[in-house]
Amino acid sequence: MDGIKVDPGELRASAGVARALGVELDGPVGVALGASTAGAGRLAGWAVARGLGRLADGWAAPLAALRGRLADTAANLESNADSHVRTDQAVADLWKAPVAR
Repeated sequence: MDGIKVDPGELRASAGVARALGVELDGPVGVALGASTAGAGRLAGWAVARGLGRLADGWAAPLAALRGRLADTAANLESNADSHVRTDQAVADLWKAPVAR
């Protein structure tokens, strides 16, 4: 199987990117949802108020789910990296062990 190589460092780097994306989303998402909710409150009685409220309500759950998926992806990549390191070490230890004859 030529060409197959798993680099735990690359997995950890990818985990860092996924984690950073999730954190980066928090600011703009919070601002957008907060502005929609606040705008809906300030425009009470206007037809657009209900639409702004529904906008915030409609996007809150999918954006939270996206944040959760990014966090889960980061955790899974870290776990995968750790597993590869443990497996490599276990294989190396077996090769170092004395052979019973």
